[in-house]
Amino acid sequence: MSLTSQLHRGELGRWCAVTFPGTPEAVRQVVATAKSAEKGLVRPAGRPDRRHWADIGGAFGQRLADLVDPAPPYGALLGMIRAGWLSFAQAHAEAAAYPSHHRLEAEHRARALSLRRTPDGWLDLGRTGDVRGVDQAASVALRDLLARTRAYQTAHAPVGQFGSDGAEAGLARSAWVISACEGIYRSGEVDERLARVLRIGGRPEDLRALPSEQAVTELVKLTRRVRNTALDEFRRLAGNPGPGVPLGVAAPTFVPNWADGDLLVGTSSETLLVDVKTVMSLADPDKVSRWLWQILLYAWLDTNHLNHVRAVGLYLARHGALITWGLDELAESLLGDTSGGHRKRTRREFEALASKVITAEGGRFPIS
Repeated sequence: MSLTSQLHRGELGRWCAVTFPGTPEAVRQVVATAKSAEKGLVRPAGRPDRRHWADIGGAFGQRLADLVDPAPPYGALLGMIRAGWLSFAQAHAEAAAYPSHHRLEAEHRARALSLRRTPDGWLDLGRTGDVRGVDQAASVALRDLLARTRAYQTAHAPVGQFGSDGAEAGLARSAWVISACEGIYRSGEVDERLARVLRIGGRPEDLRALPSEQAVTELVKLTRRVRNTALDEFRRLAGNPGPGVPLGVAAPTFVPNWADGDLLVGTSSETLLVDVKTVMSLADPDKVSRWLWQILLYAWLDTNHLNHVRAVGLYLARHGALITWGLDELAESLLGDTSGGHRKRTRREFEALASKVITAEGGRFPIS
């Protein structure tokens, strides 16, 4: 399981439902903010199928990760390994090719996929993996796609910046493919659309042709929306760095294989944890409740303060709404109690329960 699945149907979800009586009011505030931003809502063209929503959410999440941090798409590389398209050695080499990992010593570059950036250092997951047979034609195509995407982004949309609509359309196609590979890691199921192309010796351009024109147009509209809404705040939180300087950390790890966030935006000493949502509607209060619990609990899992989370937020991508809280502010809002003592006791209770749940699921907490 994971924190997400625990909140859906596990002991932690039941604990949150009892522990956070202020959740309905916090949900109402989020819904009200979204409603006030509906005028510019980014809508899909036509009548998309059910798979469309996850495709767009994953691809846009990947594009925002690339905006914030020139880091490897860790989940996608693990998905490629799982599908038999990359060996661990090849995945480590790909991870080492990303700017975030360029300065690693040779011994660390050899297992770069296991090293995750934090705001002021590194988290070593300690895994190297076994060598396994791979589909070499698929490996060549995917590594070529990743290399071309890195070069294109450096030239047309350096980290911290968006490119022209044309450049963003190109990046959207790559992000769609990379996200589909991450889906293999998350679900354990090989995406048949990718597999079909790779089975017949498909090239990077064949993979990038998979997303529809409608999907690409929608993704460009979403990037345009964040450019006109949250980007200035992201840059401010990061200290208004120059072109090519990261705005934070993508895919922060709170508990390996169990709790990975979307974005940390900020400096080496203070960050905003952002969860990105591409939903059209916030009509399901239970879903919004889980969003709020999740961003708080991610931060509470950071017991060693590796990620320096001081605030948390939701970015509603279709609405262009960035909603943020101070970390303690959200905790007290969900608790319906502003007394610091209650908040601290609740956090200790959560840490004990999380340790039990994570250990039972084969994980380790605290992580270091």
